[in-house]
Amino acid sequence: MKALKITLIVIGSIIVVLVVVFGIYLFMNRQRVIEPFAVGSVETEHKVLIASQGSDFKNALVESLTTHLQERQVYIRIIDVTSLQEVNEQEWDGLVLIHTTENWKLQPAVKAYLDRAKDLDKIVVVTTSGSGEWKTEDYDVDVLTSASKTKELPALITNILFRLDAILKTETPK
Repeated sequence: MKALKITLIVIGSIIVVLVVVFGIYLFMNRQRVIEPFAVGSVETEHKVLIASQGSDFKNALVESLTTHLQERQVYIRIIDVTSLQEVNEQEWDGLVLIHTTENWKLQPAVKAYLDRAKDLDKIVVVTTSGSGEWKTEDYDVDVLTSASKTKELPALITNILFRLDAILKTETPK
């Protein structure tokens, strides 16, 4: 009877530790809502919308993209992905949707936007996941994948800008 009691205490303790560790993991990796802002003049030739979730990795990605696009005289509007339902796609020459997978699926607001989008050719979807390899195949849209690791930022930024240049029909500055 004493051995059973000790075994149950050990198993219970392990379960509690696992739940706490998982809770900490979820807390540290939760996506935050970002504040919308705009950069550049709305009167410029090209307009790009960046919809993102908030995390250290995604914030660094958005900041870098904004800096590079600003050098190209592009008007940029940054919003949280939860605001995508308010987006009129005709107002934008290019759209970048940055999100994290949720249960191996597109983030719900991103999925809803893609379901109603008429011109998927001007959209670049950037999906982050633990492995950096998951991507949707439900839409005929340009999808880039990445793990949320700082060392992957330069290549990811280059790929996004390359795709935006093709969409906007501009050239990458030398």
